Parts: sequence; structure tokens; C-alpha cells
Amino acid sequence: MTELLAVSVSDSGFLEDPYPAIAENRHLGVVPNVDQGGWWVLDSAEIVRLIRDPRLVNDPESADPDSPITAVLKQARLSVFYMDPPDHTRIRNAIKWSFTPRQMKAMQEGIVAIGTRLLDVMPDRGEVDIVSTFSDRLPLEVMTEFLGVEPERSEEFAEWVRIRLASFFDPKKSGAKESAEATDALRGYFVERLRSAATDRGTGLIDELRDGELSDQYSEVEKVDLLVIMLAAGITTTADLIANAINALVNNPDQLAMLRQNPDLSTAAVEETLRYDSPALSVGRILAEEREMFGNRLPAGTWLRIMTAAVGRDPAVNVDPDRFILDRERREHVAFGGGAHLCVGMHLGRLEAKIALDLLLRRYPTIGLTGDAEVAVRRTVPGFRGFERLVVRVGE
Repeated sequence: MTELLAVSVSDSGFLEDPYPAIAENRHLGVVPNVDQGGWWVLDSAEIVRLIRDPRLVNDPESADPDSPITAVLKQARLSVFYMDPPDHTRIRNAIKWSFTPRQMKAMQEGIVAIGTRLLDVMPDRGEVDIVSTFSDRLPLEVMTEFLGVEPERSEEFAEWVRIRLASFFDPKKSGAKESAEATDALRGYFVERLRSAATDRGTGLIDELRDGELSDQYSEVEKVDLLVIMLAAGITTTADLIANAINALVNNPDQLAMLRQNPDLSTAAVEETLRYDSPALSVGRILAEEREMFGNRLPAGTWLRIMTAAVGRDPAVNVDPDRFILDRERREHVAFGGGAHLCVGMHLGRLEAKIALDLLLRRYPTIGLTGDAEVAVRRTVPGFRGFERLVVRVGE
């Protein structure tokens, strides 16, 4: 058996920058997951195979009951994330038609309007925390509109969401009184809307789940669980994608200058960020049967945390993977996962990030680092990568 090292996703160094540990352990293929139980998968070819492998399952009921992550996920009510067919297919069908490229095109004007309004109230020059003023707020307001929250209740709704998202992926915080109250308020709001009579507004996902053609195929609990999980899936990762892109650009001024000279590269900037600094580091799967992986015999029920972010930084997959390069000839990543669990909201996330970069660079002719290392503070959420605070210097 190969001599094993271990990767701890809660280690402060890993939270700050996971890629050195990924590179150091990549040759092992798999390493023990010391925090959550199971194994990390680090080999790129195996990652690509596993995320599309229909023999793997996602339901925690099939997992090793002694793994710490099993109990957490059973309690988390993560809905479609940890379901298997046919339930997964049935629940996913409730929303997939809301995320088609055609639907995204229809949303573009609204996203531009939200982003423009946020930028209009930001200072013309000086230092600004791009996270609290822009990258966190844009996806939140887009999702609020996408769901169809009434304008007069949007501020109240946004406050519940902010509190809930602050603890969503942290079991230690999710049981706190404030978080529990915000979660109850959100669920109560969704129940109220789902039980209310149809209105003329009827343009959001809540209304679609209540009045649409497929509405009678889902229970009220299933609808509410789905709406709650969408807040995390549709807000946090998009906010982190935007902030990670801005951080990469200001730390690579030659690439920022290239983007200013050729704004059409904004799509490439989003894809390069997904490759270089993905907001989601991994996806989970469970072995339905015993399997040997890289000399290790893994029993049925073993959790696999498949490190999707490792593919983008693998020198065997991408040339100079640790450099942020907009005009790459070849770029590969699996930031949105794959197979039956391919991210249903990937088109929306990409669109929001592209619009965010377009508007930000149009608003500020100059944007750069402040020279103070303390102004870039990473979120400390295991398995995810974004910023709690990112201060940049802007000017007219």
C-alpha cells in the first residue's frame, strides 16, 4: 500500500491557499479526508471519470454512518445535492427549465440594471471593499428577483438570507439562535408564498413552483427545501466567482490591461477564474460497492470528496497552471462538476460574473491593489473559496 499523507480542509493554510497541498499530494491519487471521513480524490483523470460515473451515489443513507460528514449532511436538508435518481431527476426537473440559455438571455437586462445601480452608489475614487459593496450584493439581488420576492419585502428577505448564508456551510454556526431564526423566517416566507393565491406578478420561481405545469408533482416540503438550497447554490458561489476574478485581475495587472484593451475577453476571464481559482473546491460522491483506488481498498459506503479544483491547476492538463492567463490556447476545468449533478445554475453564474466584470471595468478606469495585505481576507468555509473582504483602490 502507498504511504499515505492526509489533507485537512480546515487547516488554516489550506483555507488560505489549497493548491500547494493539492500539488504535493496529487501523485498519490487519493488521500484520507481527516476532517470529514472518507477520501479526497486528487488525480485529474480519475476526477473527470468519477464525477460522471453513474455507479456512484449521493444519498447519505448509503454512506458509512461513522463518517463525521454523514450525520452533518443527513441533518442539513440539502435537497437535490444529495439525492439519487429517480428522486434527484424528479426534483431537478422542477427548476432546470428556469436555467436554460434562453432564460438567461431574458435575464441579462435585469442583471445589468442591478449591477449598474450598485455601482452608481459606490465612491468614484479611493479604497472600497468590493465584496460588501458589489460581489456579494449582486448575486443576492439577482436571486431575489429571480425567485420573485416582492419589492416591498426584498430588504427583509435579503437580511434573512445574509444571516443564513453566513452559517450555511458551517455546522458549528448553523445551530446558532440567529441562524435558526433566519432559516425559520425563510421557510415560513416560502410556505406563505406557496400557499397564497396567484397574483398578477407571477414571474418568479416561487410562482412557477406554485402555479406551473409541474407544481402538483412536488410536496410543499420539497418545494421549500429546494428554494432554501438555491439560496446557497445560487448566491455564495457566484459571489465568490466574481470576487475571485477581481482578485486575480488586480494581482495580474498585465491581464487586467489586456481585458481593458479587449473587453470581449470578459468571458475568458470568467472561465480562467473557474480554472485558476474555483469558488467550489470539490463535489461529494459515495461508493455503492467496494473499489480499489490507487492501491487502497475502499469499502462500500466510503465518502469520496472529488477535488474538482485540482484539474484546473494540473500541469498535465493546463500549461503553466499556476499563472492567470486570459488568452490561453487551451483551458480545461470541471468547476461545475459533471454527470447527473452538473450544476444546473452554471449559465446564470457565468452570466452574472461576466456582466459584473464588464460593468466594474466600465465604471472604474483604474482599479488595483492597495498595498496592504490585510485587505484581502478569505472566507473560512471548508470546501469553498472566496473572500470575506477584498479592498481595492479605484479611480476615475
